[in-house]
Amino acid sequence: MKKTTIRNLIYSLIVLMLFGAVMLVLTHTAQNGMETTQILPQINPDPVYVTCEAGETLEVMLTAKEDFQSSGFQVLLVNIAQDSRGTVRFAVTDEDSSILVSQVIPVETITPGKWFTIDGGMTFAAGQSYELTVFADGSSPYFMQVPAGAGDVLPFTAQVRQDGEILECGISLGVNRVEPVRMTYGDIFYYSIPVSVLLTVTGLLCIWAGRRRVWAAADSVRRVLNGIVKRYGNELFLVLLFGAVCVSIYSRAYLKGAYISADSAGYLREAVNLTAGYGFSYDGLAGYDTWFANWPILYPVLIAAVMLITGAEAYLASKIVAMVTAGLILVLLYKCFGKDAWLYGLCLTNIGYLNLSYYTWSEIPFMLFLLCFALLFARILQEERPAPGWYAALGIAGICCFLTRYYGLFVWIVTGLYLIVLLAEYRKKRERALLAKTAALAATALVSGVLSMGYLFMNKVMNGMASGVSRTMWWDDYRILTDDLIESLLTEFFNIFSMQIPELVEGFPYRIKVFVVVGILSGIGWLVVKNCRRFTRESVLIVLAVVYDVVFIAVRYVSSMDSFYFRFFEPATFLLCIALIGLVLPRLRGKKGFHYFAGMVTLLLITAVWSIFENGGMDSQDNYYLALEEQWEEAYAGIPEKSVVIFNDIDFRSSYYRPDVVEGTITPGDEFADLQQTYYGSDYLCIRAEFAAVMLESGEYHSSVSGKLQEALTGKKPEEFVVIALRE
Repeated sequence: MKKTTIRNLIYSLIVLMLFGAVMLVLTHTAQNGMETTQILPQINPDPVYVTCEAGETLEVMLTAKEDFQSSGFQVLLVNIAQDSRGTVRFAVTDEDSSILVSQVIPVETITPGKWFTIDGGMTFAAGQSYELTVFADGSSPYFMQVPAGAGDVLPFTAQVRQDGEILECGISLGVNRVEPVRMTYGDIFYYSIPVSVLLTVTGLLCIWAGRRRVWAAADSVRRVLNGIVKRYGNELFLVLLFGAVCVSIYSRAYLKGAYISADSAGYLREAVNLTAGYGFSYDGLAGYDTWFANWPILYPVLIAAVMLITGAEAYLASKIVAMVTAGLILVLLYKCFGKDAWLYGLCLTNIGYLNLSYYTWSEIPFMLFLLCFALLFARILQEERPAPGWYAALGIAGICCFLTRYYGLFVWIVTGLYLIVLLAEYRKKRERALLAKTAALAATALVSGVLSMGYLFMNKVMNGMASGVSRTMWWDDYRILTDDLIESLLTEFFNIFSMQIPELVEGFPYRIKVFVVVGILSGIGWLVVKNCRRFTRESVLIVLAVVYDVVFIAVRYVSSMDSFYFRFFEPATFLLCIALIGLVLPRLRGKKGFHYFAGMVTLLLITAVWSIFENGGMDSQDNYYLALEEQWEEAYAGIPEKSVVIFNDIDFRSSYYRPDVVEGTITPGDEFADLQQTYYGSDYLCIRAEFAAVMLESGEYHSSVSGKLQEALTGKKPEEFVVIALRE
């Protein structure tokens, strides 16, 4: 007994001495410790650029705010042709015109849309100015715009000069800042200290308790954890996934960006007017009786409801709608698929779905209602005698699809196809229950279709057009349109796996991409034909997805709208993914590696959320949207309430921020009385002083207008607004 104790003491002493030696090394200060921090501006999430055409030079004046050292610059470029053999030259000079950094980058080495480094150490002195010149030789690189104030995190101010004109925006230019720091080897080798502690404790336990007991205890812990995972893992995973999606939406679309397109601004403006009690009047707060018809009303209603319940402003309310919708989708998946719901929930990690969530777009609630419709429809088809409530729920889901997106009418096209199949089956079987089901489905489609057409007729009466705007054909380059279609379908495939298109595939000629797309679709088709059965939940989801895409593609080739991109295809892709999981899952169930896959995905979710917090993604002090609101407040400072802004150059995304303001124009033939009549809802006419001066210099405008402009222009700076009262 004494020998064992002495032996254990000796072994313990050896372990502790090894631990002490390791700690001495890990806590020792490393020589010449330096810390490099990438400082990047917040680029504009919308596709707005600063161009640098071939043979031209872009100049950026950098003025240091403080003393600091840099190991290079970070640059983001787009519009880089894959087949280009040109170059981009970057050079930095000081006030004495001495060259500090000079580097020529072949454009084929630049990945469009990704930050890359221009190496070159230099020291910046506070108050000193430096000039960065960018020369494009045989290439036409585009920088992303950086809105005013979004580059304040940089240790220098950047004034961009293009064609001799100073731009109000910045460019996608960052810096690698280097600072001397006290750094230990433990800091250099991540997690080395806690791992060392863990190994030491494990070694001591093995010495004194015995290796078998330690392994037995570890195995017991493993079995307990495994039991918890088997019993509650599905629910915990869904909660974790929901939290990850919400954090991502809030961080990307509110704290770190503002995803507002022209459509987004329209939804938000209508939501603001709804909360003010103006109903369908899109410009009610501005004093006009405009009918909201360009889009259905349900999405703005949802935003307005969140605004009234939470007190949040419109844009934040739209992000809350996206979060709530994600939660409802997960609840619906849980109710339908039970313990397998976690696997179906992975569909929310699709890049396309997340990007839709970042934007204020109606596709997100539309996908919820579409999923409800599909699951209800499948339930009705599978049951011999469905309860009347199922038909009512189906009709409500179909109407909600339409009221979210006009294209939601396609669900009744699908219903019509199934009615034909049911009638054909009735001719064979002559079952009264089958006939009753067919009649009930037809009645549901008829009632819902009539209500939807009634909505469009109301739009026609109030607006003059059923869908608010003319959807007639404009001229299209069909070759480019088809190329966009192939590119979009290829993007959808990689989005499913939360991947960007690999560079190798991205560089394929379009004719090769066609074969890739056809190959992918053929593989999916083979999987469906091999495993799918009629009237199953998976078959309904697939039919809805296929009809959605086919009808939309056909409509796009004969009507006017944006070209093909992920926004249009994601609802169908979402349904298709759920269906394919349902087809593949029986083959995966019980496989040895299945639980390891679940664990890996869970770990990735945890690390993704962790990285957001670690990178300051939830730092409210760095709030992009609030900074944008401050810019809008400043831009509208000189504009009174209920004004019409002529030749409006204010950020188009702000149209909902000041819903009392409308845009307008003046033609040379307009008299002031005409303007009073045209803009009957506004009290003031506002125009930027520099625009008013140009109008007066032209001498083309009516005297009643130019006289008013001349009188109001006196003493105004070019950037200030000239304000003219429209009413006495």
